Amino acid sequence: MKRSLLFIITAFLFSPLFAQYEVSGGSGQPLPAHKNGITEIYLLNGLEGAQIKFTSSQSGKHQWYRYRESIADADSVPCTQDGNISIITDIREGYGYYVEAPMGTGYVWIVDYSRYVPRISGLSVVEDEYRCEQLKLVADAAVTPVYYYAGGRRNTLPRDFRLTYHTLLWDDEQKIFLPIDKTLTLSELFPEILVDNPPLTSTAFTLTDAFADHFGIARAVTSEEYRAIKVEAHYSVEKDREFGNNERYTPDRTESAPVGYTFTAYANEPVAAFYIWKVSKQDNATGEYSTIVRYTDPVLRYTFENTGDYEVQLEVDDAQSICADMPEAIRVSIDSTRMEIPNVFSPGSSPGVNDELKVSFSSVLAFQASVFNRWGNLLYRWTDPAKGWNGMVNGQFVPTGAYLVVVEYTDSGGKRRSKSQMVNILRGKN
Repeated sequence: MKRSLLFIITAFLFSPLFAQYEVSGGSGQPLPAHKNGITEIYLLNGLEGAQIKFTSSQSGKHQWYRYRESIADADSVPCTQDGNISIITDIREGYGYYVEAPMGTGYVWIVDYSRYVPRISGLSVVEDEYRCEQLKLVADAAVTPVYYYAGGRRNTLPRDFRLTYHTLLWDDEQKIFLPIDKTLTLSELFPEILVDNPPLTSTAFTLTDAFADHFGIARAVTSEEYRAIKVEAHYSVEKDREFGNNERYTPDRTESAPVGYTFTAYANEPVAAFYIWKVSKQDNATGEYSTIVRYTDPVLRYTFENTGDYEVQLEVDDAQSICADMPEAIRVSIDSTRMEIPNVFSPGSSPGVNDELKVSFSSVLAFQASVFNRWGNLLYRWTDPAKGWNGMVNGQFVPTGAYLVVVEYTDSGGKRRSKSQMVNILRGKN
């Protein structure tokens, strides 16, 4: 029985949301693999016992239809109905089904996926010149496309092929690489598969068809183990304790000479095998950087003793020297201003010997130092860097212990800077 396209479209425009289709049959659970508008594509593993059930909240006879390409050429399909539930059992692969009356909702397209399971017989890695940035794999596979019709047009069903492998993920908080499993999903299977971020550890690649895997009939293939060569490098920078145990490196900060830093490199070992640190100084006339020292170790401890602008660059290479990684360079600026705060002094214990807290400085244009107790209360403040604090408040020596000293000053270049440090007060018995 043919029905007009206009009548069918009108029926769907007013279809209730609570009407629904249920697909069953075949081997395993049918898979709703894709949706195109109001057309749902179901995959079945064989059509034995296949049926479609429709439930409506309305009374009245259900009229089913089946179409091959367009609902304008749909044929009626007999059904069995009990109340507001109807079922059809003559299910054919490559057809769409729907209910017109009392008011259906959407379309169901049936695919017997057992006819489309791809034959994947091989998977290999191609070693080309771009493999440090993008890894290429070649799949030996025969894939038959799955077509369906929606809106009177033929469409290709997006597939669900999955490439799985092992790699590493950098954890910046813990400063370690963590092993993870990675999955690349492909809607089509071309002979060449591109992996934009090559694995950071040696691994095998496994290619499988997720649709077939759903039914337990997947024909997965695994490559030989791939020897990783991609390198990923990170670093940390810490100011050496002797130059300020409460301070950290900041990229936009100007330091006073001398100042020492510890540069620590991290990379995906054992793939990463060679570490190179280069310290370069900028030429004031040309603005170019020239290497002054070179170290081949993951940890670099370096003291900047002269004024100037420096660049510290890390390079890490793999064991075969094929791939390398160079994180962003570290910039360090050193000027002639110097500000140092002592760690300890002993007021009232040895007159004339370390009994006053005074800073050591050079090329300071403006200065203010403040002392705070453990509760953050201001105890003393002075503005002449040549002077200091005798450890007394209101004519009494403060108790022994640790106190926070904050120094705010202007360097020789007119830049405002600050420095803070815990200072211990020690005092023997009188």
